[in-house]
Amino acid sequence: MAYKVDYLIVGQGLAGTILAETLQNRGFSFRIIDDGTLKNSSRVAGGLYNPITGRKMVKTWLCDVLWEKIDEFYPAYDKKYSTDSFKPINLYFPFEGQEKQTDWLSASADDRYDGYIKEFHSEGLYTDVIHQEFGGMEVTRSGYLDIPVFLDAFKEQALKEDKIELELFDHQELNIGVDTIRYKNIEAKHVIFAEGNKVENNPYFPTLDFRPVKGELLLIKFKNARFNHIINRNGFILPIDDKGNCKLGATYERVEDMENPTEKGKRQLLEKVELVDDDFEILDHWSGIRPATFDRRPFIGTSKDYKNIHIFNGLGAKGVSLGPYFAQKLINHIELGDDLPYEVRLDRLSKQQRINLNSKG
Repeated sequence: MAYKVDYLIVGQGLAGTILAETLQNRGFSFRIIDDGTLKNSSRVAGGLYNPITGRKMVKTWLCDVLWEKIDEFYPAYDKKYSTDSFKPINLYFPFEGQEKQTDWLSASADDRYDGYIKEFHSEGLYTDVIHQEFGGMEVTRSGYLDIPVFLDAFKEQALKEDKIELELFDHQELNIGVDTIRYKNIEAKHVIFAEGNKVENNPYFPTLDFRPVKGELLLIKFKNARFNHIINRNGFILPIDDKGNCKLGATYERVEDMENPTEKGKRQLLEKVELVDDDFEILDHWSGIRPATFDRRPFIGTSKDYKNIHIFNGLGAKGVSLGPYFAQKLINHIELGDDLPYEVRLDRLSKQQRINLNSKG
């Protein structure tokens, strides 16, 4: 059977699914190629979205516009697919020291944080189980996306509507014309690669400076401790039910063994739970490869050689928050000619340009 669509999407991870749903909402037709049997980092990710991040705990890049889109996209998705994937839950930062407490009490007067800092707890929260001397800060408009639920709902519907093919994409089968692209029995106006870490095999974007990062998580179950917040200090403890089950994450490491969970990763993760005074058991241990970039900004845009070949990749650990906003940006770039922000453009710096700069320095 021949298929004629507006877009061919390669990859049905978090990025590809957000992109396909955005295209669908705007009335464009698509077909997805995805090998569902290969490891997908999206499926083992924590899925957190957090407006205040990093070791310095600063407001995340583009926070206001990203969060406006988050609040629109995911609830509408859950309503459409009758799912419960989008889970708002406040986040609690136990302060590590007096300096951190003082800094944030001072920063709270800054109106940039209005609507994101809910409350300061001078005595702390969960004082019966969390070691803390300096209290903590409660952040709102945070939470997580249950990514497997999110992906599976879309995949199930796409299979019913015959919009997805489960196979490994073969770049040699792609025939590029002036106005159309052919891939086997598919004819499309555009192809967008949203293939995650498999981008290393993509011949159309060889100069993009990707820096794959391995991430490991643990699934643990506390004996007595129960949390109604994501606990965040040098990592996260994410409660996923009221029975003590939590995801513990995450590691960020460039290592030789990118595929499998390791004892080193487990040790690093267990250090993150030392602030909790409770027994727990380890139920599972996962690992995945994040398609990160040299500057931790995604690569989004169009090939310099082919006007109908595009990429949507490198969202990294912030894919839940970055995805809906930048999917819209890419479609507007393709369909309306809108400029993309410099921070995500493909020409901001190539691998060779960075090598040249480093050699001069």
